[in-house]
Amino acid sequence: MKRRENILRAVIFILIIFLIIQPKKKIYRQRNTPTVAVLIDDSQSMQNISKNNFSKVKKKIMPINPVFFKFSNELKNISANEIGKLTAKGLRTDIIGVLEKINKEFLGKVLDAVILFSDGNQNVEKSADEVIKEFSKLDIPVISVVPQTVLSQKNISICKIDVPDVVFRNVGLVLSAKINTYGFVGKKISIFLKSEETVLQSKSVNIISNGAVEVPFDLKPEKAGVITYSIEVPTYSGEQNISDNRKKFTLNVEPEKIRVLYLCGQPSFNYSFLRNTLKNDPNIELVSFVILRNPENIVPVSDSELSLIPFPVEDIFSKEIFNFDLLILDNFNYSRFPINYQHLTNIKNFITVNGKSLFIISGEIPLSVYQNTPVAELLPVIPLPEIISEKFRLAVLSPEHGILKLTDDESSNNYIWKGMPFLAGINVSSVAEKSVVLAKSEKSNYPVITIAEKGKGRVMCITTSSLWRLALGSENPYNYVRVIGQSVKWLTNAASIKQVVIFAKKSYNINDTATLKIHVKDEYFKPISNAFVNFEMTVPDGKKERIEVFPETESGEYGANIELNSSGEYKIYVGAYDKKRFLGSDKNSFTVFNISRESEDTNINEQFMKEIADKTAGKFFAVDNFNIEKSDIKSKTKKSDVLYEINIWDKTPLYLILIILFAMEWFFRRKSGLL
Repeated sequence: MKRRENILRAVIFILIIFLIIQPKKKIYRQRNTPTVAVLIDDSQSMQNISKNNFSKVKKKIMPINPVFFKFSNELKNISANEIGKLTAKGLRTDIIGVLEKINKEFLGKVLDAVILFSDGNQNVEKSADEVIKEFSKLDIPVISVVPQTVLSQKNISICKIDVPDVVFRNVGLVLSAKINTYGFVGKKISIFLKSEETVLQSKSVNIISNGAVEVPFDLKPEKAGVITYSIEVPTYSGEQNISDNRKKFTLNVEPEKIRVLYLCGQPSFNYSFLRNTLKNDPNIELVSFVILRNPENIVPVSDSELSLIPFPVEDIFSKEIFNFDLLILDNFNYSRFPINYQHLTNIKNFITVNGKSLFIISGEIPLSVYQNTPVAELLPVIPLPEIISEKFRLAVLSPEHGILKLTDDESSNNYIWKGMPFLAGINVSSVAEKSVVLAKSEKSNYPVITIAEKGKGRVMCITTSSLWRLALGSENPYNYVRVIGQSVKWLTNAASIKQVVIFAKKSYNINDTATLKIHVKDEYFKPISNAFVNFEMTVPDGKKERIEVFPETESGEYGANIELNSSGEYKIYVGAYDKKRFLGSDKNSFTVFNISRESEDTNINEQFMKEIADKTAGKFFAVDNFNIEKSDIKSKTKKSDVLYEINIWDKTPLYLILIILFAMEWFFRRKSGLL
C-alpha cells in the first residue's frame, strides 16, 4: 500500500513541475530558400552604366531575401534600401580579393551562391585561378551579372599596354596597346608611340565595332636605363573624357650585353685564359687591347708602315670609356703612354660617379705604379713595389661569397678550394680601409683577391697573374670560368649576387598598391630571416617616410605594401642589418602616373565574368536578361519556419488528471489510517 502511495506522489510531483515549466510544442513548415550573397561593384569604372542598373539588380533578387554587399577594393555589408543610392566612387576593383573576403565572411555558415554584379575590370594584381578554384571546391556557384552600358557616350581610352618583362638595348620588342572605343564605328583613328615628344611610330585603325582593339607597336630601345614612353590618341569631337587618351609607361632597359674594355700590358697566359673566358660568355661584349709594342720600342720604319697601331689613348680614356660597363687593367703600366692626370680622373669618375666597375690585376708591373694618382684611391689594397715569385696556395676566407661559391654545398665548396693548385708570384700589399679580402696567400697572408665598393661603383683587385692555373691544375677546369663569370656579375652589380636587393615594378598608376620585395643575404650569401630592414622612401613632394617591412614565408625575403596616393617619382633606399652588423643596401625608384586604373578601362570585361561563372559552375547574364529562377540556385540545407505553437500546459485534461491523482492519494491515505 505504501509503495502505491509513493508512486502516486511521484507522478503528482512530476506533473506540478511540468506545469511550472509551461512547455510549448512548435509546429514547423519546411521551405527551400537559399542563402545568397549579392556583391555589387561600386568602383569608378561603373560610372558609365545606366543609373537604373543597381535598382534592376535589387528588384530581380529581392524575392530570395539575399545578403547585400557593396565592394570596390573593400567589402561592406549594406541594406536593400541603400542600393538605389549607390554611387560609383571606389578607387579600385578587386573582384578576386572580394571573393576571398566573402568566403571568410560566411566561414562556418551556409552559403549557397554568390551573385556578382560588376563590369569585370579587375585591376588589383592577384592570382585569380587559386581563388576561383577554391570557390569551385566549396561548391559555391558564382552567378556573374554584367551591367548595361550607355552606348550613346562617345569615348576613346587607352586601357592597357603589355610589354615584355625583360627589355634589352638594341633588341627589338613588340608591345601591345589595348584601345577601347565607343561611338566611333566606321571611323579611322590614329595612335602614336612617343618618347618624350618625339613620335617613334604611328598606326591608323579602322573601328568596326564598339569595344576593345589591340594595336601592336615595334620598338628597339637604343640606350640602357629607365626610359619613359607614351601611347597617345588625338582628341576627337564629342569625346566624353580626354584624360584617358594618353598613357605613359616606363621600360627598364638592360644592356643587351655587359660591355667590357680589357687593357693588357703584355701577352701572357693570364691574358689568354681571361680573354677566352670573357669572349666565350654570350652575355659579354668584349673589346680588348694587348700592348705588343710600347712607345720606347724603337723601330726603323715609320708608324704608317707598321701593322701595329699606336695605343689610342685619347679615344679610349676621353671618349669611349663611358660606353663600357667594366674596365679591366691587367699588368698595365699607364706611365709608358701619354696618359695624363685627366685620363686617370676619368677612370675614377667612371667608377665612383657613373657606377661602373674596375677589375685590376697585378703581374710583372706592381700596382704601386698608380701611387699618388686618382686610380690609387680606387684600389682595395695598399700595394708595395715588391713582386715576390714564391709559390703559394690560396687561403679562401669567404668560400660562400657569391664570387667564390662553386657549389651550393658548403663542405663541398671548402673541399674544392682546398684542392686548388699552387699559384706563383704575388704583389706584396696590405688591405685598404673598407675593403673585403676574399682570399689571401696561405703562408705569407698577403691579400690576393680583394673587393671594395667605391662611390657608386665596385672594384676588384687580384695581386697575382697566375689565377689562370685554376683552369689547368684543378679537377674541374670550369671552376676558373665560374669564378671569372661570378666576378663580372658582382662587379656589374647583378641582382643575383647582391646581398640586399629591392624588387619593384618601374611604373604604377595613382591609387595602386605597390608590392615591394626585399631579399637579404649575409656575406656568405645565405638568406637571413631575422634581419632588421631599414626601408626609407622619398615621395614625389620630397618628404621621406619610413616604411615598416615584414618577413615573408620565403627565407630571407621581406615585403612591404605601399598605397600610392600621389603621382611622380618615388625613390627607395633599403639598408639591412644582422644585429649591429651591416649587410648591405640597395636603391631603386619607380614612377606613379596620374591616371587611375578605374579610368583606364571602362569597357565591360565579359570574358573574365564568364570565366568566373564557368569555373564555379555558375551562370552568366547581362542585367536585362538576368532572372533569379534561371540562375538555378539550390539550397544545400532545408530551412524551417515556425507555423504556430501549442501551449501543452494550458489544457483542461491535464488539470483533471492532476485532481484525480490528488483524490486517489487522499483516498489511499485515509484507507490506511493516515488521515
